[in-house]
Formats: sequence, C-alpha cells, structure tokens
Amino acid sequence: KWYTARGVKLRDLLAMAGVKEEAKLVRFVSSDGYQVTLTVKQLLKDKRYYFPGLQENHPTDGSVPGSPLGAVEVEPILALVSAEGSTEPNDMNDRDSLMLVIGQRAVTEQTNPLFLKYVSKIEVLTAQPEKWDSPKANIPSGTVVPKGTLVRLSNKGNNDDKIHYTTDGTTPTVESPMYNWCASRWWPLRDDLDSVNRPIRIERDTVIKAITIGPGKEDSDVVTFVFKVDQSGKAVDPTKVSGGPPTGVTLDRSVLNLRVGSTFQLAAAVEPFNADDQRIIWSSSDTSV
Repeated sequence: KWYTARGVKLRDLLAMAGVKEEAKLVRFVSSDGYQVTLTVKQLLKDKRYYFPGLQENHPTDGSVPGSPLGAVEVEPILALVSAEGSTEPNDMNDRDSLMLVIGQRAVTEQTNPLFLKYVSKIEVLTAQPEKWDSPKANIPSGTVVPKGTLVRLSNKGNNDDKIHYTTDGTTPTVESPMYNWCASRWWPLRDDLDSVNRPIRIERDTVIKAITIGPGKEDSDVVTFVFKVDQSGKAVDPTKVSGGPPTGVTLDRSVLNLRVGSTFQLAAAVEPFNADDQRIIWSSSDTSV
C-alpha cells in the first residue's frame, strides 16, 4: 500500500525528551492498547527509504518485489495527517493521528503492520532486546537428497519475524531474498501457500544460510544448512518417506526465567523430523501458572 504522511520527526521528538544512549527499545502504545515495539537501532540508526517502484511489478501482491531503484531516504515520523492508498498530499486528513509511519530498509520489507494508529504513549526501555529465534529447515542439514527436493524454512512465529536467506555463500541481510512472505495469520486464506512462501529447490549441492529479522528484537544468529544431491539416483525425498513412530520430543528451551506477568512461546520438535505422528499434547504440573 502507498501512504502519504506529514508529521513530527521521531528523532527530534525523542531528543527533546532527553532520551539517552542507554535506550535500547522504543514502544508505541495506541489508545486501544495495541503496541508496536522497535529497537533503537531499527528506529533511529538503520536507514529507511521511500521506494517509488514499490508496486512496479504488481500493484497489490507484496510477494512480487518491486524495483528498489530511485530510493529516497525518509525519517520515521508521528504523522499528524496521512492518507492510505494515495500519493496526493491533498488527500491527507487527521483521522488516524497520531500515526507511526516508517520507511522500508529494503523494498521487500513489510512495514505496514507497524503503522500504529492513535499513538497515545511512547515508552523508552533500557532492557537489552531479545534475539529472534533462528530459522529451521524441514530436512536436517547434511542430508543427501534427490535432485529437485524442496526445502522449506520456518521459524517460531512466521509472522513479522521474516526469514531471509542466501544460497551463494554470503551472509543474509534484510536485502536478501525473503522466504516467508505470507504471515502465518493469513495462511488459512491461502489455498497454495507454496506459491507465495516458495520452497527452495535443490538442483545441486547447496549451502543455505538463513537469518530471522523482525521488529522489536535483534536479528537471530545465522544458521547454515548443507544439502548434497545424490548422483546415483538412488536417494529418495526424505519428506516423502515414513519416519515411523515418534522417538522423542525436544523443546527450544529447557530452562526459562520470566518476570511475573510476562509470557514466552515454547516450540516443540518431534523426533525424527518425518515421524508419522507429529501431534503434540501440552500439559503442566501447575496449571495456575
């Protein structure tokens, strides 16, 4: 979507408020309680742009990247007036003010969910930001696979936590290809998810490097997946072979310290990865927690 907006530079506003170097996170709270959190690096230190070619290749489908050419650096603002779906300043009004509006670091970055309307409070936090969890592949790294095998990447949320990857040996960044274009909250509306979140086809020995990048947390560690193509023609696609009954379940955390009132989403993985029964039943020794 296009947005036209005019307002107050957040950099100036926070400077006037006396925000100091120890600030790590900035949280914007809407009058209806909805929140958007960004790291100081994401909000004030990373360069962000307006891309005039954003919709060049498709007017509405964000999974078809537009052109990054002609980018113009823009400042994050609290918009006093704005217009959605228009490039005409005369269309702007104060219906959504105060509204957080920030540019994109790359033409593929999905910043629209961060455009918080009716901002009523800004909180500056000094706590060290958490890291996003690293991406996972649906086939274990090191597996010998037949030519044409499809590798699917995922992470814990698959929403605003976007997976960026490379297959040329370079370290992925926000400008690298994005895997999970479609957020998981929209998956029920997609008949063919693979047409948007495109699996990586292994045609030759391949090294995939992947990272999770998203708002409010530091980038994840980079993970590497190595796949070798079987030249004998005897290997079978491991995702199409029964792994038999489950042999175990592992969690992504074995110990977790939480402050009262906070939450954490655990992720469980069934072993082997292709076990026939992937269902998980959660239970607790203390259901009051």
